[in-house]
Amino acid sequence: MSYLPPEPLSAGATIGIIAPASAAQRKLIASGIEYLRGRGYRVKTAPNLDRGKFFLAGPDAVRLKYLEQFLCDPEIDGIICVRGGYGAIRIVDQLNYSRLAKIRPKILVGYSDITVLQLALAARLRWVTYSGPMVTEMGSTFDPFSEKWLWRMITTNPYPIDLLNPEDQPLTVFRSGCAEGILIPGCLSLITPVLGTALIPDLKGAILAIEDIDEKKYFLDKQLQILRLHGVFDQIAGLIVGRFTNCLPSNPRRSFTLEDYLDNVLKDYRFPVVMNLAYGHVKKRFTLPMGVRVRLETNPVGVTLLGI
Repeated sequence: MSYLPPEPLSAGATIGIIAPASAAQRKLIASGIEYLRGRGYRVKTAPNLDRGKFFLAGPDAVRLKYLEQFLCDPEIDGIICVRGGYGAIRIVDQLNYSRLAKIRPKILVGYSDITVLQLALAARLRWVTYSGPMVTEMGSTFDPFSEKWLWRMITTNPYPIDLLNPEDQPLTVFRSGCAEGILIPGCLSLITPVLGTALIPDLKGAILAIEDIDEKKYFLDKQLQILRLHGVFDQIAGLIVGRFTNCLPSNPRRSFTLEDYLDNVLKDYRFPVVMNLAYGHVKKRFTLPMGVRVRLETNPVGVTLLGI
């Protein structure tokens, strides 16, 4: 069964802004809202965007309430999360998926901690969602590369389309080959906690795209080993490695490298692997749709989104 894509955002559409994880700074929220309105969109905001307790944007029940309310609101055409942080994993199993199954898929944009929610919507409803920039990253500091790819992905049906990295950041080949499959992108440390649960989509024949930020070097190795132990590498058809920001020392003599970790964990597998995709916690990044078909090639190296 194929995935269900949402309708692209049209001019003048209403964008809902939610905080299913952590709260955000008011100044950054205001800048992002001004940016969206400047592009001609109407904006509807959840009341907990800038308030909460410690690392959460309000109690679990509050964040769950507005998440489900905004997904089901017929006046909201698409949702962009205000930020990630932490907290989505506390509520994602409590969503009323039976209720959501009765409505049309809706654009949902976010990344980092939002990965958990996107995986769950893919697993339970087969909705296509978008791993991309959030509201607090918009405004005057929004990188033009990231901006271009966000709107290209959520306002059009752009497939097939080649993911062309910035010219000074070429894709590299870790292992040669060619593969096609459903793209499952996300933050690695948010993928591993839901492995073996009902909140992870089918990975058989999928192309997995991974990235992360601020994880200690041994923790990064552990996350890759968790994928191996759960049999993920026995299932997927290919692997795309994005950016692992602030995870490893710049001097390889001080630590194992990411390539070292991959050498170890993938030594018994033969699927193609490409590295350095402009995806992750970086300024210049693609917006990647979860649930569309993708082709991965290494001669020449390239990644092409094929669509549903």
